Amino acid sequence: MKRREFLEKVAKTAVATTCLGMGPSLGCGRKALREATPDAPNIVLLIADDLGWKDLGCYGDRQISTPHIDGLAAEGVRFSNAFVAAPSCSPSRASIITGQHPHSNGVTGLSHRHKRLMLSPFKTTLAEVLDRSGYNTAFEGKWHVAPYLPTSWYGYAERLSGIMPKDFWIRSSDEAIAFIEENRSNAFYLEINYMDTHRDDYGEFQFVKEFPVDPEKIAVPEYYTLPDWPEIREEVAKYYSNASKMDMMIGKVLAKLEELQLGEKTLVCFVSDNGPPFPGNKMTLYDRGIGTPLVMRWPGRIPAGTVNESLASTIDLMPTFLEAAGAEIPPEVQGRSLLSLAMGKGNEALRDSIFAEMTYHVNYLPMRAIRTAKWKYIRNYSDDAVGLDQCSHMEWAQRLSELSNQGWTRPRVPEELYDLENDPNEQENLVANPAFAAALERMRERLDAQMVETRDPYLGREFERNFTAEASEHPAGKRYP
Repeated sequence: MKRREFLEKVAKTAVATTCLGMGPSLGCGRKALREATPDAPNIVLLIADDLGWKDLGCYGDRQISTPHIDGLAAEGVRFSNAFVAAPSCSPSRASIITGQHPHSNGVTGLSHRHKRLMLSPFKTTLAEVLDRSGYNTAFEGKWHVAPYLPTSWYGYAERLSGIMPKDFWIRSSDEAIAFIEENRSNAFYLEINYMDTHRDDYGEFQFVKEFPVDPEKIAVPEYYTLPDWPEIREEVAKYYSNASKMDMMIGKVLAKLEELQLGEKTLVCFVSDNGPPFPGNKMTLYDRGIGTPLVMRWPGRIPAGTVNESLASTIDLMPTFLEAAGAEIPPEVQGRSLLSLAMGKGNEALRDSIFAEMTYHVNYLPMRAIRTAKWKYIRNYSDDAVGLDQCSHMEWAQRLSELSNQGWTRPRVPEELYDLENDPNEQENLVANPAFAAALERMRERLDAQMVETRDPYLGREFERNFTAEASEHPAGKRYP
């Protein structure tokens, strides 16, 4: 970090300290208007919480109603092989705004449970670079990369929602619409973090009465790899109902852009932070845990109604937006810009594999994975059980874990290998099959090379046997190494 940037960080930190506890209208930042750079687009980043990568109409789910997000895809590009850096909220979101893997930016677990894992204010963020580049920057909703610190420390000039956990839930689009109206003549970056598809503090979903979903008229999505039990269908129906509410609020934001004739001047991106909140999905490195919907719209620049099948990672979003804004991409960014792919300028893939990781969620779950178009290799560093997360209090979830392919309360194995072309739901571990020994060795080498390149501290670590039945039944009591 340059000396000037360091001093700016210290100055912002000193000012922001006096703002702790202030309401969203103050935001601990300035509202000075700036003249827009002619060719630099406004950027609106919409992040869903716990929304599965195939749980949208535009991704083939005919049971859910998401017309506004589907409209974004119809007017832009949909990435069909996009993945988060980690299947847990804090690490995933920190990777989006830093362009770095969790073990590189330091956010390797839920930061509200592990305060030492909060994102350092001295890490360069997307909002900070855009702020320096003349953008008005704002944040609304869930702040989970450093929940005990102000967003202004991380480059967001305005915060449109309060700092308490209850304020993380966005109830309407009013604040976002007001920000857009105030900045109609200025370059702006607006990040909106929706929590609708996340369970509440009690691990429950409630139906949204304006968006009814009949559990008897839907089926549990096949890619969840869960049985189509009535109890699970009801949970999925509630989840769908909340997703539709989120879609409605997104629609109001998009409508305001059109009303102000900002649609063609705005790059809109929709993404999720990890897989759906059901056992064996979120918190795992299977595609159902790390796969994410990724949709971008920029009329006149991104061809409408296109689909890109290239492997993409959410660490690629920061360099993508910075390239679109004409801003310098910091050298420590590990992602690669997707802008050329999104704009249809060549079909050459940026990479032939993606990397994903987990170290902590609430509990210790160390694992790493490398994925190509055909193979997925997962290396577990302990036999700690994945657990049932917020579903652990539900009778059906406990009963589910007794099924042979639902071992979420049982110890994990050291290695996993899956043939994604023939087994897309990753049900048959091929590690012990001698016919796939060569493929296994190649994937081991790929993962090692990735870990060397990024200085992953888990490289070479031995597999730990920590599992106890008591810990798997009472995950809140597990240790935090």
